[in-house]
Amino acid sequence: MKKITLLASLIAGLSLSSCTFALDQTDIQKISQQIEHRLAGGETTGLSIAVVKDNTPVMLQGFGLANTETQQPVTPDTQFRIASITKTFVTLAVLKLVNQGKLSLDDSVYKHLPDFKPKTLPNNNNVITVRDLLTHQSGIPTGWFRGDEPTTSPNKDLNSLAALLSDDYLVWNRGTISAYNNNAFGLAGLLVSRISGQSWQDYLQTEFFTPLAMNNTLSHLPNGPLPVQMAQSYSGTAQEPKFASLLTPAGGIISTGNDMARYMQAILDSWNYDSHAIVPSSLITRVRNVQNAHIQLDGDHEMGLGFFVDHFNGHIAISHDGSYQGYESMMYIVPELNFGVFVTTNNRDGDDTVFDIAKMVTNIATQSEKGPFLDNKNTQTSSSQPPLPKTLEAGFYAGRRNIFIEKTPSGEFVMLIPGQAIKQLKQVDSDSYQIIGEKGDVRIKLTQAIDGFRFTYNGRDSANVFSKLVTTKLTPELEKLLGYYQVETTNPEIGDIELRYSPEFQALLAVSVKHGFVRAMKVVDENLLQVQGYGRGIGTVFDFQEPNKLKALGYQFKKISTEIQ
Repeated sequence: MKKITLLASLIAGLSLSSCTFALDQTDIQKISQQIEHRLAGGETTGLSIAVVKDNTPVMLQGFGLANTETQQPVTPDTQFRIASITKTFVTLAVLKLVNQGKLSLDDSVYKHLPDFKPKTLPNNNNVITVRDLLTHQSGIPTGWFRGDEPTTSPNKDLNSLAALLSDDYLVWNRGTISAYNNNAFGLAGLLVSRISGQSWQDYLQTEFFTPLAMNNTLSHLPNGPLPVQMAQSYSGTAQEPKFASLLTPAGGIISTGNDMARYMQAILDSWNYDSHAIVPSSLITRVRNVQNAHIQLDGDHEMGLGFFVDHFNGHIAISHDGSYQGYESMMYIVPELNFGVFVTTNNRDGDDTVFDIAKMVTNIATQSEKGPFLDNKNTQTSSSQPPLPKTLEAGFYAGRRNIFIEKTPSGEFVMLIPGQAIKQLKQVDSDSYQIIGEKGDVRIKLTQAIDGFRFTYNGRDSANVFSKLVTTKLTPELEKLLGYYQVETTNPEIGDIELRYSPEFQALLAVSVKHGFVRAMKVVDENLLQVQGYGRGIGTVFDFQEPNKLKALGYQFKKISTEIQ
């Protein structure tokens, strides 16, 4: 079972390193040249970077264009949507309430949100704690589109989230897998609002933006035209649509390089100097404690409390990224070095650029002196109990995509994903196979807990697990459910659904008419089906309990034909 090193837990509040690192002009020139190179190559449109060290911003700079039409340049005061980095504010807001004695991380969510009454699948339970919301372990459905609908009143709509989610099923028991979950963080933000007696917008303003002098930071996208200082966002050369949604606590905040420098420094001041800029050191250091060591379906990634945990040259960074509507962001904070970096861009195509630049800067910061932590990341099993040998099996694997593994007469394995070329698999160790012909080092890694695997990309694992297909015998009762279901909503992102049966694979398949994706289903009972696999967007329950009706994805569908269109 995964576990953080004893050393790390003993020195979670370690005093500052004696390392004298600071970005010098050579480092800044190297970073700037790399950013300019990415811009010149058309990899992104504009970029803002903030680096802090020892209470001082050592690099605050804008590159490229905030708006290609007006030729407005990016500056340290240009506003970008930081997207899911907003979740770190939610976590720290919850810790503020913990510090005030108003809740505990292990409180039941239902204690503070009595109108949240989700449905429970047979043989499952409905236990959810506040901690579960902040660590993506709650089992709340993630394949739920209601939260992405445009709204002009996000604070008012947020108050309805508990009731809306009560009309859906928990997809698995808490602690089954860390499945990235915007809905859970939306509920956590609602919980903060309910306990504090303030709207989420007002809470952010009074507890973060005003005291930290984050004067150009907003809780969400305002109605009407973009703010004058805000970067336009793009996908390639096309503008991205932009709107607010009710899930503002999961990804709504708009900020600048200057303001994010203040935010990172406040975290570091609280951590290293017990300044109470946000919360006492004894509380804020908890965000680095690994929360997913007990979860068998998780891979090598380490999930802290609302932050991810990353390793750099013997140092541990707390981190989060963000991606929404053409804005991409990345933040690393290394407390022992009193260091933080934030990078953001305004083009969907710039996601790799943001990650690479942030990682480059963090490597520069950490390589001058070896840190006190071991560099080995968590593994699925402890050293005292080595993993049992796993063998890849041919067959149909279900998840966010359908994947077919076949064994050739020569004994080699190949992989087929519909719409893609057949790829050869080369075994590289006891539980992983490299996919030949992919850009970079892409592998499938077998899971210990079930017959399935996850992907790894250049050593970074994907959170989604593909499980061996659970076959289904088509009964007369199930056959009645097959057909074409029309969605009853004006939301343009949701299309109709077809429920089909494949005799070849003995599989029930849900097909998105608009988007073309296919999900393998398993039977929960005669009126409930569930998407197979584990992870974000997986596990969605299809409820057929009303005749000729389907409830799924947060919407109602009406059966209009038994014939497949």
